[in-house]
Amino acid sequence: MIIFEPNITNRNTLNLSVLRLKAFCILLSTLILTQCDKQTNKPDISQPETSYSFMVAGHVYGSPINDQIGMHEPFVSEFSFIKELDPDFVVLTGDVVNHSTTEEWNAVMNELSQLEIDYHIAAGNHDRGALFIEIFEEYYYSFLVEDDLFIILSPTNWNIEGEQKDFLEETLNNFASEVNNVFVFCHELIWWSPDSIFQNVGINYLPHYPGNTNYWSEIDPILRSFNNPIYFFAGDIGAGSLSSPYMYYHYDNLRLIASGMGNGVNDNYLIVEIIDGKVVLNLMATEGDPYRLEDIELYELP
Repeated sequence: MIIFEPNITNRNTLNLSVLRLKAFCILLSTLILTQCDKQTNKPDISQPETSYSFMVAGHVYGSPINDQIGMHEPFVSEFSFIKELDPDFVVLTGDVVNHSTTEEWNAVMNELSQLEIDYHIAAGNHDRGALFIEIFEEYYYSFLVEDDLFIILSPTNWNIEGEQKDFLEETLNNFASEVNNVFVFCHELIWWSPDSIFQNVGINYLPHYPGNTNYWSEIDPILRSFNNPIYFFAGDIGAGSLSSPYMYYHYDNLRLIASGMGNGVNDNYLIVEIIDGKVVLNLMATEGDPYRLEDIELYELP
């Protein structure tokens, strides 16, 4: 069962110990989703220490109608606050640049250097191309952090197939028995379709949907064959007025999570904490009106 418990928190005085109780939390099968605002004061509480944390941000070039160089300005303006939270690294879930040019990539990398942490990019349709490979060398790879496995993917036309599918399966076969949590990242919501249970989730650009994907027929069976909790992040929402700001869905051992920015009202990113092996997801707003949590649909299997 998914439980939403809205709570308004002052992000200017927020630290990670408060986020553990005050944000979009998953502990076992319970989700607490919260919102950052500038109204209340930080409560006086203490929490166990975080093993490590990381940030996830999607569609960071922002609004498609703005042709700015560099990342979405409201997101970049959060960097001083993010540095106070001190995540260990950041994963950008695609569409980091509007146009894959040397000028735009240089601007993004210069902005990311302000965070003074490592970053990983799950390339989106705006990112992919020869220049991306020249700069970052590969579209998919994996790495370990403490007892957890991280897998970066970049679907081909919304499908994980061929060598990339083989890589995903081999990586899980090689490491799943040795790790606790598994975190998977890509840009597109490859589990989405207009006639599925997710039909009310607004993706950023419907014409990019290819008509079908192999997520449910081929990728989902692979992921569910392992016992690990698997968190699958995507970032292709939140860019326009018709796009959903975020989504969350939990079934079996999987959590499907999407976040994004560009709308200018409900822009958001995630701070993910690992506490004693458990995962806490903190949904962070950059600006605008408080999220109307009562409007968020809970997605359940038929």
